Amino acid sequence: MITFENVHKSFGSHEVLKGINAEIAKGQVVCLIGPSGSGKSTLLRCVNGLETYQRGRISIDGTVVDAASPQVHAICTRVSMVFQRFNLFPHRTALENVMEGPLYVLKENRNQVRERATALLNRVGLADKTNAYPASLSGGQQQRVAIARALAMRPQAILFDEPTSALDPETVGEVLQVMRALADENMTMLVVTTKFSSPARFPIASSFSTAAGSLSKVRPRNCFEIRDTNALRTFFIGLCTPSECWPALPCRVKAPNSDLSLRRGRALKLCENAA
Repeated sequence: MITFENVHKSFGSHEVLKGINAEIAKGQVVCLIGPSGSGKSTLLRCVNGLETYQRGRISIDGTVVDAASPQVHAICTRVSMVFQRFNLFPHRTALENVMEGPLYVLKENRNQVRERATALLNRVGLADKTNAYPASLSGGQQQRVAIARALAMRPQAILFDEPTSALDPETVGEVLQVMRALADENMTMLVVTTKFSSPARFPIASSFSTAAGSLSKVRPRNCFEIRDTNALRTFFIGLCTPSECWPALPCRVKAPNSDLSLRRGRALKLCENAA
């Protein structure tokens, strides 16, 4: 479905992506987990042409994504994106926001688009918010409108850029519930997150994005066995708080040879005991 082959991306002299190689199969959910500045969002934006990459190749079903190509627009309509900050039009209602892409990008019939948009808002639990403006919606409700907007384009895959990071803890579950439903329907999803618990919500193969701009694979359901670098181990230990370590998720995280805070030490011990 989505293939990365030796992808390199630099901002000036700073190389962000250093030879990324990965493949996302149709119907698979993949999380990119890592610290800020490690290239997760940049990689996501390269997939739909919002960023260019200097070397390598990104392809969707065999078609190369090239931001400079006249065909990039058609390619990228097959991949929708859900942003961290919702990016809804404030002067349009929830229904109008969902209708925007199919109407003005795909040039579809207005009545058919309205019918589909109404059904999608109902699907994400917002049937009573069709005429509400973004300012009157909670963060979780706005993000669910954004997911409905992404689905309105009938994409083959959806890119999620930290979809819950701007939400209160109370509303995170609303969005994750919708995403889990999409996963159960075999929607291909690439999800950027910094939350340790997020990968465990889905039956996924998870790729870890390091500060060095490369990917290391981890297994979210069985155990986290981080042996590659001190940066990887330190990052996971920092995220592994007691509330996120369930008996159902054995975590074997090997501590690097560095000083850790007392909280991180307790979290690590809890993970080892759970294993």
